[in-house]
Amino acid sequence: MLQIPLLQSMFYSTKTDWKTTAIFGGIIAAAVIGLIIYSRNSSGQTSGRGGRSFSRRQFRREATSIGLSKYQIRLLENFIKTYQVRRPFNLLSNTRELRITLGKALRDINHMEAKESVIEQRKLEIYRIQQRVDRIFADTNRMSSTKQLRLGQNITFQQENGNRFTSVITATLKEFYCAQVPLNFGGESVKWRKNSKIKLFIWGVDGEEMVFESKVIGYTNVKKINSVMLGHTSRISRAIMRKYRRRPIKGQCSFYPVRIVEKGIGRKMTKQAVVMTKQGRVGTMIDVSAGGCALASHKPLPRGELIKLSFEPQRGNIIIAFGKIVDSRMLSRSRTILHIMFTRASSKNLNKINEIVYDFS
Repeated sequence: MLQIPLLQSMFYSTKTDWKTTAIFGGIIAAAVIGLIIYSRNSSGQTSGRGGRSFSRRQFRREATSIGLSKYQIRLLENFIKTYQVRRPFNLLSNTRELRITLGKALRDINHMEAKESVIEQRKLEIYRIQQRVDRIFADTNRMSSTKQLRLGQNITFQQENGNRFTSVITATLKEFYCAQVPLNFGGESVKWRKNSKIKLFIWGVDGEEMVFESKVIGYTNVKKINSVMLGHTSRISRAIMRKYRRRPIKGQCSFYPVRIVEKGIGRKMTKQAVVMTKQGRVGTMIDVSAGGCALASHKPLPRGELIKLSFEPQRGNIIIAFGKIVDSRMLSRSRTILHIMFTRASSKNLNKINEIVYDFS
């Protein structure tokens, strides 16, 4: 019998290798994540307002609108890239992100290989960015009318001779407001004529001093408190010495009168500032800002006097600045507070002051 072999098909069954599958799955997942990260990096690490992609043109336009210079805008754009700021527009308002970013920049700038003058100037520009944002923040949150005064709020009156007296708001009505009649150093009431105008000082954002000028309507008693009635006003101006954020500070200081001496004749005549070192006075610092300071002294100089100021907030850290006495008020019979507006200081000294005022640590 003829035997024909049957054609046999062989089937191979494979057993699943879960270890290999897991490895390949991990590789694929890592590749997907890498593509996502690359996509984000290629389109920019940052996002704009409302989650939209970051527009450099829009950022520059908004930065210019708040008064930042081209150099300051370039600095911010560099910070956005260096520190991978995810919300760049937050750097244009008084936010925590702005403070963190500027703090990093100030920390890293000390390691920059450049001349000391270049480093100090860049530091100064970084501080000026914060100062400009401070101004915008203060303008949007400032008091625009005396109608915003609060009951019990502390205020200061100023006479025409510059003397100031503290007081407190005793009533706020629709037509007028009332403040306690202040007392002079002899314990006598300080009063003004009806319809005369009086300057009123209050403290605003970051200790900024703001000035109102109200008309005296009359006098009354508010809950047995002798009070002056004042008309509301929406006109407001800012005191020069409170243009920048200030910081309380303690310690002694020395200040010297400065005289302007003319030398030469005619077109060759020049003016030179001479510090009267033998006429120095001693005072106590009260507060300081990038624009000026306040100090108390038993031997004050008159308003309008140019001075050289020297103080040492920390041992070995001497700060020198030139300024002008723009205001003064008697604190007691033997003690006067002087408000100084800085007129000249080196970038290094200004940065020392800014380090005191702005705590970026």
